[in-house]
Amino acid sequence: MFEIILILMFAALLAVFVMQWRRSRSGAPVRGEAGDPRFSNRVPGTLTLTGVSDQPVEGDKNHQVFCTVSGTIVGPDTAPTDIYGRFVVPMSMRWPSIGDQIPVTYKPGKAESSWELAGPLGNEPGPAGPNLSKD
Repeated sequence: MFEIILILMFAALLAVFVMQWRRSRSGAPVRGEAGDPRFSNRVPGTLTLTGVSDQPVEGDKNHQVFCTVSGTIVGPDTAPTDIYGRFVVPMSMRWPSIGDQIPVTYKPGKAESSWELAGPLGNEPGPAGPNLSKD
């Protein structure tokens, strides 16, 4: 009897792994794209930066760094909402500064927990970061 229960448990575990594997290979977009019905109820807003981390001198092996920002989201159907976020950005990006206004989207009434960038964090490309290649 114990063997049958053990075999059924392994079969159930195998079925869960197969379902997860198939779901990850479905080709569905991970983030929303234009026309994606999961994101059709989002509202546009503006994030005004009130704090930005210092720009690191060096990035990782892919020339990327962390950029931490804080700010206030203002948009229709919501009071000004303070937020905080951390992003991985390329070294070549123009570093954001306090006062920058960045377009965002969020679910109505849930700006603090559901906001996403709708535009670039840095408005335009800046000068390339430091040369990290070993000569």
